[in-house]
Amino acid sequence: MIENEMGYRGSKSAFCGSFAVKEQRADGNWYQSKRYLRCALMGGASYYQVRFLSNQLILKKLFFSTVSDKTPQLNPYFVTGFCDGESSFQVSIIMNKNLKLGWGVRAQFTIGLHSRDLALLLQIKEFFGCGIIVKNDPQSEISFRVNSLQDLTNIIIPHFLKYPLLAQKAADFYLFKQVTELMKNKAHLKTEGIKEIINIKASMNLGLSDELKSNFINTVPVQRPTIKTTNIPDSNWISGFVSGEGNFFVDIFKSNSNKIGFQVKLRLSITQHSRDKELLELIVRNLAAGIVNIHSENAFVFKVSKLVDLIQKIIPLFEKNPIRGVKQLDFWDFCEVAKLMNEGRHLTTEGLDLIRTIKNKMNTKRKYNNN
Repeated sequence: MIENEMGYRGSKSAFCGSFAVKEQRADGNWYQSKRYLRCALMGGASYYQVRFLSNQLILKKLFFSTVSDKTPQLNPYFVTGFCDGESSFQVSIIMNKNLKLGWGVRAQFTIGLHSRDLALLLQIKEFFGCGIIVKNDPQSEISFRVNSLQDLTNIIIPHFLKYPLLAQKAADFYLFKQVTELMKNKAHLKTEGIKEIINIKASMNLGLSDELKSNFINTVPVQRPTIKTTNIPDSNWISGFVSGEGNFFVDIFKSNSNKIGFQVKLRLSITQHSRDKELLELIVRNLAAGIVNIHSENAFVFKVSKLVDLIQKIIPLFEKNPIRGVKQLDFWDFCEVAKLMNEGRHLTTEGLDLIRTIKNKMNTKRKYNNN
């Protein structure tokens, strides 16, 4: 459903649950043409596959206190929200001279994350009860993948039919569903079926590779479904979407209006491709907080920076419907700064120094214990 900005995925505070005052590649798809490529507003990366069994993973350094044996199963709306930001529906058509038609077709559902979010990826794998965890190159990248046609048909697709994607990525899902139905009926083993799948793939994600365009010159792309989302059915969708696409920031800048010469501002933001501007506006209406502005030529950004809205609406929302993955660490630090600001401590030199210390361990500055 969306193609999105892939913000930093990193995310503590003993404060969130006791707040005294109740005051997530513009183009984030994956595709295969001998390799995987994820395009984003903030850059791209390519990977090759190194498969390993997830039940053999004892990478203690990648597990955090947010995941334990007592961690409850993920809420299905959370999973859909997270997938709206971080998943992709891929159809690969690969030349293979060993096959009768010379072409092979594969459908695959993928979620790609940084390796420090292995624990969350394993939770997602457990939620669906299928798929594999794949280690990519560079080693900091991992992904959850489902390419069994049976699992796609019986597990993945039914989930998103029951708990629909809300962003424009839903269009890719419905086209993906058409391809899996053709494959289930063995259409991909016939020339006309291959052509039909090519026509569908041409309207998905980044479209056809140059190789496919040169080999299938008479391709007629099917009409891409239009997604009109009018409501957010569950707040867990928002926590899932923010866990994937949101970013929690602490800004400190010089200001002549304060005696100490600096001002502190908190900001939650989500940046998306311009085609999902309406979804961002829907989030504003749902939360009754925030604004949507132009981010760049092809992207818009939703952001909440009013302290009263963050304290009364945003933080309570994520206390009830938790942010998950390592980004939860940023949220907890964000909460800690909000508490300090609510107490007015950001107006003192001591408080400002403490906020600087917290800020300097968030997001890309966060260090992880690899022991």
